[in-house]
Parts: sequence; structure tokens; C-alpha cells
Amino acid sequence: MTSVPWLPVRQLFDAFADIRGAGMAKMTKALYPKRPALIPMRDSMVQTCLREDDLGAQAPFAERALGFVRGCQRDLDRNRAAVRAVRQELARCGYGLTEVRILDLLIWPAQAAA
Repeated sequence: MTSVPWLPVRQLFDAFADIRGAGMAKMTKALYPKRPALIPMRDSMVQTCLREDDLGAQAPFAERALGFVRGCQRDLDRNRAAVRAVRQELARCGYGLTEVRILDLLIWPAQAAA
């Protein structure tokens, strides 16, 4: 996804860094409705799947969040055709989900089985 305005996204994540009690899970759940095609919801299952993209607790909050979003975008890019086919089939059934949300939902059973 080359059209992502990464600098403003980083600035948005930086703003959340100063909110006490708002970690990445809460931040992504708050931001997802505003940018559902970009921001995945980070929960423990998704976080486990994307652990290789986690820069670690020593990294600044915004950098960790960007790594997470970039990891999701990378996974979407690798699986774009399959995820797009799922999105189109769901749309035919009356369900409008973004590719990012579909990836979130596909990660759950894969992680549960692992």
C-alpha cells in the first residue's frame, strides 16, 4: 500500500502515546472505525501472529504501532488476491468488510489452531 501517508499516521500514533492507559489495543480499536482500510485491531491473537513486526517495549510507542500496521499491510499485499476474493464474496452476501478486517478475522482461527 504505497499511498499510505505514513508521517501523519505516525503523528497520530504519537498523540496516543501520551494518553495514560491507552495502549495499542485500545488505540487501534478507537482508530479502526475512522480508517478501517488501514488500521487493524490489535488484540492478543493478531499481536501474536505479527510478533516479528514488534520492535519491542524499548521502541517508542508510535514506532511500534507503525511496525504493526506495516506488518499487516505487508501481509495483505502478500495475500491480496485471496483476501479480495473473500471480501467480494462477503459483499455478495451483504457483508461489507475491509480487507484489513478480513485479515484480522482470518488470523484468529489460524492462531487458535497453532
